Amino acid sequence: MENEVIKPWKARYQAPNGVVVETVGVDVVNQRVIFMRPDYPHECAVPREIWGRKFRRIDL
Repeated sequence: MENEVIKPWKARYQAPNGVVVETVGVDVVNQRVIFMRPDYPHECAVPREIWGRKFRRIDL
């Protein structure tokens, strides 16, 4: 995205499908969470509103 500001954020969460993902950061301009899925080489993004409803934090 053209206008984005990524704030680093490291944490582990469980996705709705049960897969454990690791956050990379939060885009504070576009209000989205950036994260990595295991065995997938590219960053993924989800709007913060959806993230808060569907992803559950787990202990590191």
